[in-house]
Amino acid sequence: MIRLPVRTCLFALMALSICRTAPAQETSTEQWQKLIRAGKTEEAKTLCTGWLTSPVTLKKAEAHKCLANVVLLGGKDSEVVRLEADDVGGGEMHSGFNDAAVDEAMRYLDEALRLAPQDLSIHQGRLHLLEVSMRYDEMAKALDESCRIYQGEDAIHTWLAYPDELFESRHFRASISLLNVLDQHYPNNHVVLGNIGADYSMLKDDDKAIEYLRKAVDLAPNDPIDTWNLGRFYDLTNKIQLANQWYQKALALDTNSERRRNNACLYAQFIEIKLHDPKRACELQKANCEPKDQTACTKAK
Repeated sequence: MIRLPVRTCLFALMALSICRTAPAQETSTEQWQKLIRAGKTEEAKTLCTGWLTSPVTLKKAEAHKCLANVVLLGGKDSEVVRLEADDVGGGEMHSGFNDAAVDEAMRYLDEALRLAPQDLSIHQGRLHLLEVSMRYDEMAKALDESCRIYQGEDAIHTWLAYPDELFESRHFRASISLLNVLDQHYPNNHVVLGNIGADYSMLKDDDKAIEYLRKAVDLAPNDPIDTWNLGRFYDLTNKIQLANQWYQKALALDTNSERRRNNACLYAQFIEIKLHDPKRACELQKANCEPKDQTACTKAK
C-alpha cells in the first residue's frame, strides 16, 4: 500500500497555474487559460507575447507559462503517441509531446520559474511535462531543483504525488529515483522511506525492500500504513507468522474506518489461505467483506 497524497493542483494536460489564488494575477491567468481551453492558441500567443515586456514580474511569468501551453497544444505536430514500457514487462500506448515541443516548453517554464520561484504551479508543470514525456532522469533533476527553491509548507506533500504516480504506472525505478531526491532533502521521513520500500518490493528486491520498510516502521511505529506494508512484505515473502503479527498490529493502530475495513477483508483472506482457518476467516469476512468476497464461509460450513 503506497500512500497517495491528494494533488494540490489539477492538470488538464498543462493547466499550469490553476492553483494561483493571488487576486491581482487571476485576471491574467484566467484570460490565457480561457483561450487555451477554447483551442484559441494563436489568440493566446498574441495576448501573452504582449506581456513579455510588462514591468510587472508576475505578469511576465504568466506570459511564459501561457506560451509553454501554446507550444504544447497549438502545434499541429507537437502531440505524438508513445509506447511506454513499464518495469515489470508490460506497457501501453499513450499520447505525449514531441521532443522539440518539450524542449521549447521547458525553456518557457524555466524562465517563468526564474521570475516567480514561489509559484508552485510552475514547479508542478515542469514535473508533469517531464513525466508525460518519460524524461525521468530530467524529472529527478527538476525535482531536486524544486526542493531547493520552493519554500511552501505543502512542499513534501506535493512532491510525493509524482513518485506515487510512477508507482501506479509501474515505473518503480523512476519512482525510486524521485524518492531518493526527497530522501536527501527530507531525511528520515517515514513516508518517503516506506514508499521506497514498496517500490523495491514490487521489483522483488527483497533485501532493499525490508531495509526501507523496517526503517519506516522504526521511525513511525504507530503509523498503520507503514506497519501494514511491513506485514504485506512478510506475506509476499511467505514469512507467515511475521506477516500475521504485523497485520494484526496494523489493524489495531488504524483509526480510518474505511481503510481498516478494507484491510480487515484482506487479512481475512490471509487467514483463510495462509493460516488455513476458514471459520475465523469467515467471521472477519462477514464483518468486513462484500458477499462475493466471503469465500471462507463456504469452507467453514
